[in-house]
Amino acid sequence: MKKLLTVLLVLLMVAGLLSGCAKEVEDPITSNDFTSVFSTDLDDMDYVVTNQNPDSVHLANFVDGLLENDSLGNYVPALAETWESNEDATEWTFNLREGARWSTSTGEDYAEVTAHDFVAGLQHAADFDSQTIALVSGIIVNLQEYIDGTVTDFAEVGVKAVDDYTLVYTLSSSVPYFYTMTTYGILLPINQEFLESKGVGCKLGAPDVNACDFGAVAPDSILYNGGYILTSLTSKSIIEYTKNANYWDAEHVYINKVTLLYDDGADLYSVIKGFEQGTYSLAALNAAWEDYATYKEKYADTLTTVKVDESTTFVVHYNMNRTNYTNTTKETQAEKDNTTAALRNESFRKAVQAGFNRVAYQMQTMEEANATATVRNTLTMPNFVTTTSGESYGALVTKYFNEFDSSYGDLDLTDGNDVYYDAEVCLAMIEQAKADGITFPVTLDMPTYDASQVYINRANSVKESIEAASNGQILINVVLMNYDDIMNYCFNVYGNPPMTNYDINLFSGWGPDYVDPKTYVDIYNLHNGDMLALLGIYAEGEDAASDAVAEAVGLKEYTDMLDAADAIKSDIDARYDAYAKAEAFLLSKAFITPMSFRSVTVRVTKVVPYTAPYAVAGLGGDKYKFTVVQDETVTTEQFEAAKAAWEAARS
Repeated sequence: MKKLLTVLLVLLMVAGLLSGCAKEVEDPITSNDFTSVFSTDLDDMDYVVTNQNPDSVHLANFVDGLLENDSLGNYVPALAETWESNEDATEWTFNLREGARWSTSTGEDYAEVTAHDFVAGLQHAADFDSQTIALVSGIIVNLQEYIDGTVTDFAEVGVKAVDDYTLVYTLSSSVPYFYTMTTYGILLPINQEFLESKGVGCKLGAPDVNACDFGAVAPDSILYNGGYILTSLTSKSIIEYTKNANYWDAEHVYINKVTLLYDDGADLYSVIKGFEQGTYSLAALNAAWEDYATYKEKYADTLTTVKVDESTTFVVHYNMNRTNYTNTTKETQAEKDNTTAALRNESFRKAVQAGFNRVAYQMQTMEEANATATVRNTLTMPNFVTTTSGESYGALVTKYFNEFDSSYGDLDLTDGNDVYYDAEVCLAMIEQAKADGITFPVTLDMPTYDASQVYINRANSVKESIEAASNGQILINVVLMNYDDIMNYCFNVYGNPPMTNYDINLFSGWGPDYVDPKTYVDIYNLHNGDMLALLGIYAEGEDAASDAVAEAVGLKEYTDMLDAADAIKSDIDARYDAYAKAEAFLLSKAFITPMSFRSVTVRVTKVVPYTAPYAVAGLGGDKYKFTVVQDETVTTEQFEAAKAAWEAARS
């Protein structure tokens, strides 16, 4: 499913800076290049397999799907010119445009994009155990059966190329939001001839991951039908892509060349220095700078503050089944066992949550007002969907949360207020945990990125607030990890809980794949949840000990609630209500602690405001298509006018 996200530096420096959300731009449009930074290497270019955000933010620019998002967030034609469903939304027909082309990494024309490529893409995803297959395996007819081996002929799966330009998906039940899934990687096309040219293990129906180079981290491992072609790739150095001359919609690709330079965050001033030297197209101002006020004054006429409805939620994960103790101060098995028991204890998790000052955490990079504005109290963006009467999904979650949890009194779980931070609640929950047999103090190993002063400062902020609120009864051991260890032990643990090497982890978050609450809350579903491993939990049936833990802490009950919600297909209000109740249960048990959405960014930029795609789900918002870069720095006045026009158009 979408974008298993890491909070590494690229999100700090770049997230929200493009702000793809905008109006039509007036001709003539200047075609300037765009240069910024990256901090996480590409790990996998097999775009129907990877669920990693550091991969998908690039891959979205290389391969188009059936639909895309326009500047206002609408779903509009991409490779499909038109689409429709039958009355009960169990059959979806997409009519493809003629003349869209595949290109090689050197820009040579390869073949036309056809409906057959979407069939091949889905079969390859199933053959290679895609990290995102759960997104559609339960809804496309016979797809799960093909994965399980009870159906051996992929022709029996509910995806058909009726002809070169007609693609039909047959679903096992009504999915009225299916079209919103089509911007995500799992439903992207692959040319079968090219796929099978990349090794004997790439053959459809006879997969061998060790003998297939499709999607290897190299420009020539894939074909391109999107706006850009990857032309340069050097680990921890540079990523470059160039406009695809064969692109079907090249007239709306205004940036000819995208250049991303590696920055590990060691120098907090590197990006603003690069902007001032003319290297970078934009730069964020960091409130932690000693001379932050000087920079604000210097750029008073060109500062812009970006805050849009941001659907990505970052969370604290509690490892309830830790087995890897490579980095720890715990010396005895009894200490390890006590910490594990604590993290499985609801009251203890609530104590940690109540001791965590999330505003102070965010203030390591931004002013207090902006830091407060970014706090998120739910997993799902509160206004992600609304009922037919206009009630927000977040309001439903709040109602049920207050029914489940009386620890705080009545809380308002909308964004922008740190409602969980309460030292009195922290101490009360510690006393309850003691009554449950937990021995204090408890020390929690929490990793942070050793090359970034921002992340070291953030980690120390967490340590300070939790230790103070708990009167020293909960201690935080900040574990400095290098880039590779952060990725291996805190992030790339998909399906492999034993890799998790921490007690609590603040490095991951989630962005939705499609427009339905299921896309958020299912990530902790015991059947196949994408983020289960970050809790130290296996999918059910894979490990008996893990199954016992999941049932004991309440994750089995949570999964049953999700199953009941998903069974509601025709009554959208009842469906949203059931999912909201399940999410409230998740939050009331403190299985996770929502932390923030991507930063409110104070920045200087040459990117014309509100010109890029806007998307709350899928990969549409990661595209550079439509984005315009102007010669001069955007003024505050220009930004505010564009913002007002965009908000009026959205309303």
